[in-house]
Amino acid sequence: MERLVEISNYDLFSTEVRTTLDDFARRAAERFGLPTAMISIVLDTAQYWAGMHGVDGWKAEAQGTPVEWAFCANVVRTGHSYVVENAEIDELQRDNPLVTEDGQRCYAGAPLITPSGHVLGACCVVGNEPRTFTPAEIDELAAMADEVVAELEQHRMISKTAASQ
Repeated sequence: MERLVEISNYDLFSTEVRTTLDDFARRAAERFGLPTAMISIVLDTAQYWAGMHGVDGWKAEAQGTPVEWAFCANVVRTGHSYVVENAEIDELQRDNPLVTEDGQRCYAGAPLITPSGHVLGACCVVGNEPRTFTPAEIDELAAMADEVVAELEQHRMISKTAASQ
């Protein structure tokens, strides 16, 4: 419950935050040479993509998926990076509709950990072909996730200051 309260303290629906997180997602996709990247926020019943790049169709319109489909839910549950190199043969993901219907094949996500220790979601990259991620790449994705949280914290502090004036 505390994690969800903390999520609500971030202004995730503001245009400014959305633009910033979309930019983070674009940079992640470009850095990893993958078509899709998201900044996901995992809620009780859904994952919301607070930032996204390369997402289209119904997923872009919905701006997320049910939590049962969310690879990022594994990041939140464990508090650690989660990697799927070939989702078609991955025991946890092979029956996921994002794999069977949408063709998602690889995933790497790093946790968005707040200063209070809550995991909001993940900074993740997704591709339609199997792919191996090196430890250095996972470290780089984790550094990007830390940058995302720092940006969210900065925006929250600015908004808090403006509201108190």
